[in-house]
Amino acid sequence: MALAVALAVLASMAAVPRGRCDAAGTVVRSIFVNRNGSADFESVQHAVDSVPFGNGQWIRVHVAAGVYNEKVIIPQNKSFILLEGEGRQQTSIEWADHAGRDSSTAASPTFAAYSADFMARDITFKNTYGDGDGGMSPAVAALVSGDRSSFYRCGFVGVQDTLSDMDGRHYYEGCYIEGAMDFIFGNGQSIFQGCDIRTAPTPVSPGFITAQGRQSEADTSGFVFKGCTVRGDTPAYLGRAWRRYARVIFYRTDMSGVVVGQGWDAWNYKGREDTLTMVEAGCTGQGSNRTGRVPWTKALSDGELAKFVDLSYISGDGWLDAQPR
Repeated sequence: MALAVALAVLASMAAVPRGRCDAAGTVVRSIFVNRNGSADFESVQHAVDSVPFGNGQWIRVHVAAGVYNEKVIIPQNKSFILLEGEGRQQTSIEWADHAGRDSSTAASPTFAAYSADFMARDITFKNTYGDGDGGMSPAVAALVSGDRSSFYRCGFVGVQDTLSDMDGRHYYEGCYIEGAMDFIFGNGQSIFQGCDIRTAPTPVSPGFITAQGRQSEADTSGFVFKGCTVRGDTPAYLGRAWRRYARVIFYRTDMSGVVVGQGWDAWNYKGREDTLTMVEAGCTGQGSNRTGRVPWTKALSDGELAKFVDLSYISGDGWLDAQPR
C-alpha cells in the first residue's frame, strides 16, 4: 500500500525537462521494405539511408516478414525513426559478427541505434555468431545508445553481450531477451516491463544476465526489471558489477530455478560492495528464494523503490507518451 501511494505521488510531481523532443507523436511518412522487391527497398539499411539527416518528424520503416541478413546502423543524426516488423517471430535482422583480433565488441552489433528518439516494435535482432556450436565471444545483437528509445515486443538473441544497453533513457516492453554471458549490459537508464529473459545454452556455466555500468553516485543510470520472467537452459547470476556503482533492480519478477542461489557477483569489486545497488523486491518463483543470497544486496524502502519502478524514472519529461502509438 505504501509503495502504491509513493508511486501516485511521483506521478503527480512536476517533471524537469531533459531534452524533450519537439516532434509530434504522429507518423508523417512510411517506407516499406521487402526482400522480394515489391516494396520501396529490399534492404533495411537502404531504407534507413533514405531518411534525411537532421530528420525531425516520425518516419515509419515497415519491414515485411522474413530474415534480413545484414548489419543495420541508425546514425546519431537520424532521429524519429520507427522500425516496425510483422512480429518478432516473423521479421528478423541477423548477422554473425563478433569481437576478435581485428574487431571490437562495439563494432560487432547486428543492429545499432545511435540516434535519440528511436522506436522499434515487432522485430528481432539476432547475432548468429556461435549459434549452435557453443562459440563464446562478445557478439552484440543490438546496441542502443541514443536517448529516448523504446522497444515493444522485440526479440534480442545472442550468446555473449546480446543487448548493449549502452547509454540514455530506454524502455522495453514485452520483449524477449536471450543470452548466456553479460547478455544485458551497459550504462543505460532503462526499464524492462513484462519482458521474457531467457538463459541460453553455453559451455561456460554459470552465466550472468546483467552487467550494469553505473560509474558514480551521481550517475542516474540503472536497469529496472518489472513484471518480467527469468527462465532458461543454463544457471545464471542475476548480474555482476561491471562498474563500481552498478545498479540493477528486479521487481515483481518470476524467477525459475536457473537463478544461482547467491544471486549476484561483485566481479572486480569484491570487498567494495557497499557502492553496489543490487535489489530484489516482490519476486516469485523458485529462483527468488533468497536464503543463499550474497549479504550485500540492498533493501530499498517503498519510497526509494517507487522512484525506480515508476515510469518517471526514465520519462519524467513525458517523452515516452509523446511517441507514436
